[in-house]
Amino acid sequence: MNPRLDSVLRDTLTAAQANALTPLYALPTAVRRRLAGRPIQIDGNTLDPEIQLLLRLENLLPHTTKTDPAGARTHFRNLCKLITGNPAPLLRVTDLTVRGADGHLAARLYIPRPTTAPPTTSTPSTSALTASTPEDTASGAASAGGSRRAARGSDGPDGLLVYFHGGGWVVGDLETHDALCRALAADSGVRVLAVDYRRAPEAPAPAAAEDAIAAFTWAVDHAEDLGADPARVAVGGDSSGGNLAAVVAQQCVRRDLPLPALQVLIYPALDLVARRPSRDLFSDGFILTEADIIWYRDHYTPDPTLRPEPIVSPLRAEDLTGLPPTYLTTAGFDPLRDEGNEYAEALKSAGNAITHVLHPTLPHGHANLRTVPGTTQEAHHHLTNHLRTALR
Repeated sequence: MNPRLDSVLRDTLTAAQANALTPLYALPTAVRRRLAGRPIQIDGNTLDPEIQLLLRLENLLPHTTKTDPAGARTHFRNLCKLITGNPAPLLRVTDLTVRGADGHLAARLYIPRPTTAPPTTSTPSTSALTASTPEDTASGAASAGGSRRAARGSDGPDGLLVYFHGGGWVVGDLETHDALCRALAADSGVRVLAVDYRRAPEAPAPAAAEDAIAAFTWAVDHAEDLGADPARVAVGGDSSGGNLAAVVAQQCVRRDLPLPALQVLIYPALDLVARRPSRDLFSDGFILTEADIIWYRDHYTPDPTLRPEPIVSPLRAEDLTGLPPTYLTTAGFDPLRDEGNEYAEALKSAGNAITHVLHPTLPHGHANLRTVPGTTQEAHHHLTNHLRTALR
């Protein structure tokens, strides 16, 4: 590497830590391309140059080896703060609790601004959950047993996306994915309910999966209280959250529970047993590493005999018929790419409606990188356009 260019990147990083990534991407395009280095091409795909620049910047950061969950969670939370950007404007955000498999779970409801009238003209009503305060004033707090009705847009009940954050079932929480959930709600016009399921190793598999199933069915039962149409409640998530969303869709069929109107699987982890070529192609240097995958897997499933079960590895389910419509994304530079592609084909072969979007230039984790210009933003808007069409 060029020492002078590395020095420039370190100086930019110092500024970025105080002001997200704005200083880095404010540089002229030609300068950013030079800082990024020679194009990276693997398996016929070329890595997005803006992402390549970010990865090079990440290599200059102090690295934290995953040894204990608490340290890994702190490191991940700090990284997410670095790339958050400005929060998307919403009508209001409400903290509440939802039903889990073994007690209540923290959750957060993101309510977009009405599209039929300017936000200043909407008159919120009270809800069975809370009297939410406007987003630009404060966040509300509520529980599942509240007695007031959540504010709705003037065009009636919305669609609702029940969202499970990524983080290998070990790291990640409501805060690490707050910016993403805000953007999903703001840009799709669909309400988003983020759920903070129990994490490993304190609660190993299938605790997170059972929490996800319980939280989704709770959301359907309380859809009207959440300002949503019970017939338009979707489930989604990224990475390990995508795994949980896929499990929810399958188990709703198996257990005769209400089906999601849509399942949104963003570069999901789907098989904790088999190893596919993309695991070797992108084993290091592209956000999610092979060492990460093993570390997360071992914490989530300390009992290896559970890993082939569909509640942990939904790609291994014998029967995939009758599942809800699916929006599934895979990334060209993602070690989980091949299992996602395989699941898309399996869903299609089983007769399910599926929209499979491969982003060939992007790595794992790109949904959290909307502050990076170019392809990441295009991927985000493709997703939110699909949500708007499917659920509104």
